[in-house]
Amino acid sequence: LVDTARHPLQVRAIHRLLRGLPVSRALKALTGHFRVQRVEGPLPRALDALAEAAAAGNAFLLAGDGSFHLVDRPDPALLARTVRADRPDAWRTLDATVLHSALLDEVWQIPDAPEHIGYIHDTAAAVEQAERLDATAVLMHPVREEVVRDLARQGVTMPRKSTSFGPKPA
Repeated sequence: LVDTARHPLQVRAIHRLLRGLPVSRALKALTGHFRVQRVEGPLPRALDALAEAAAAGNAFLLAGDGSFHLVDRPDPALLARTVRADRPDAWRTLDATVLHSALLDEVWQIPDAPEHIGYIHDTAAAVEQAERLDATAVLMHPVREEVVRDLARQGVTMPRKSTSFGPKPA
């Protein structure tokens, strides 16, 4: 057990490493589905841009080609076609839901297998690995704690690898 009075719950993002998908191909496939903007680095500044965009809706930061690309404003028709309708809106609009349903499954057609998708907790490590492997890092913004709690109260399971909780029990 963890004393959350002394060590408050922290919800962190888990980033994706898409092996075999260079950033140039990932960006080209987004045309007509999402807005894409190049974002200036360094990494902390790019993450600030991600946080600002995430406050308004689904947003991701792509890296791996030496620069950063903000991906946001998904096409509503794409989401209606790809995201499960039998879940609450809070689940349907999670970045992890949109990433897996719309981007990985539909737009990029990446198989959900360890040889294609890696899950990385450390942001800088995700970027470094993507650059080294000519892959795409999808940097995520953390889910707000109140969203996690709301879905839990409804008995709805979060999408796989959508959150990293801390502190961890000793």
